[in-house]
Amino acid sequence: MQLELGQIEERNQTLTKDNAKLLQRWLDAKQAEANKMNEANEFYENMRSRHQAVLNWRDGSVEEVTADLRNSADTTSQTSESVSGKGGRGEERQTIPMKDGIQSPTSQTLDLTPNG
Repeated sequence: MQLELGQIEERNQTLTKDNAKLLQRWLDAKQAEANKMNEANEFYENMRSRHQAVLNWRDGSVEEVTADLRNSADTTSQTSESVSGKGGRGEERQTIPMKDGIQSPTSQTLDLTPNG
């Protein structure tokens, strides 16, 4: 009986360790899935705000367009720096031709790729 009890306790410990490993693997997989969804949602919101900026530009609301494009560019640069590690902070930004303090429509570039 003592031998049988020892074997059962040993099996119980082994199963407890296996369960902990499986649980940790499952939690890691769910965390990775949540991270991917967060990135996808951020990308979607960025594209949605850019689309709204284009619609505002077509409707003639220039002030909103400039603010929307700045916000999109800031979000995109923060995302690309944090994800890819490119685009060092010490780099100078390219000057954009402006007319009456408003960015020229021909110089507005919408970079639609998630990697910048």
